[in-house]
Amino acid sequence: MTARAQRIDEAAFGVVYGSVAVMAFLMAKHPPVEDPGRVALLLFGSVFAVAVAKAYAEICERMLKSGSPATWADARAVWGHSRTVLLAANGPTLAFALAALGLYSADTALILAQIVAIGLLSWFGGRIGWRIRGTVSGLVFGAVLTGGLGLLVSLLKVLAH
Repeated sequence: MTARAQRIDEAAFGVVYGSVAVMAFLMAKHPPVEDPGRVALLLFGSVFAVAVAKAYAEICERMLKSGSPATWADARAVWGHSRTVLLAANGPTLAFALAALGLYSADTALILAQIVAIGLLSWFGGRIGWRIRGTVSGLVFGAVLTGGLGLLVSLLKVLAH
């Protein structure tokens, strides 16, 4: 496996976790979306808060297991793992930022943000299926299963609104 493929695999946890966080945030939004710039900031800020909370929880766990204070090396390692959550926020945040610039409507941005999040979930699910099975059916099953998680959150949104 190449170094790039290894980095992609290592980011899977954060991107999947972050994509679900994005979908949960978007679940609270429904047309008409009034201020896409504000939504972009809140979306990225919310996912950033999830990343920080995850990192802090992992540091707490390490300190409890070791019985000693965390070091800067611990903090760097934990943040290196947690920051991948932010990768999932970039595309959806960009969708709202472009709407704020007037390239398209805020309601279109909401749809695009959901498509990007579900697409990321599907892509990583397919990657997982391919790595485990090494077959097209494994890739498709993984993509459908993981992407289906995002679709489920979208369906909950539709039912809630």
